[in-house]
Amino acid sequence: MEILVLRYSESLTFGELEGFLGCLTPARRKGVLKKKGESDRINALLSQLLVLSEITERTGIEQRRIAFRFGSHGKPYLKDSELQFSLSHTKGAVCAGFSDDSDKGEIGVDIERKDRRVSRDLFKRVLSDEELLQVKSGEDFVRFWVQKEAFLKRLGLGITRDLRGVNSAVLPDTKAIYLGDFFIGASGKGTLTASVREITLDELLGRFTKMV
Repeated sequence: MEILVLRYSESLTFGELEGFLGCLTPARRKGVLKKKGESDRINALLSQLLVLSEITERTGIEQRRIAFRFGSHGKPYLKDSELQFSLSHTKGAVCAGFSDDSDKGEIGVDIERKDRRVSRDLFKRVLSDEELLQVKSGEDFVRFWVQKEAFLKRLGLGITRDLRGVNSAVLPDTKAIYLGDFFIGASGKGTLTASVREITLDELLGRFTKMV
């Protein structure tokens, strides 16, 4: 598994990126513009640009011909390819995992800020009994959270089930990765040797021609 992470300045505005909407199909542009908050629009657009460009790089499928199918809980799969991918974003970062080894099966990734504000009430609604004994801070909570999320995304379930029944200490092929202000959760066969590569905003946008 390879995990790509794009970190960007929180001062970035959607207006600075808006010219790249024209690089998307009309349906994908509409999906980005449906997001209400500026931060959500930024993440939606950067996520699309990152995933689409990487899929083309890894499969040779032209971006306008990339098509997805969806699992029963909405997990996306690439049509006409065995490439596995998973996507996550949070304030200031977008993360995507890829695996083209079909023998290793599905993957899941999740990213969150380590300083995310978390109420103590949430601990009891999310953490297993064993995790509750170990959590000492909001940062500990986030570390457990990203592993649970990554594991459930790998299974195609997302947070559709009770997270208290998912103990991060015993999840197979799942770990949390430290990256500056963020925790990345990764799940899938080969996770223990997964590589993390950072991509800059300029590098990503340089793959596209801005539409003025």
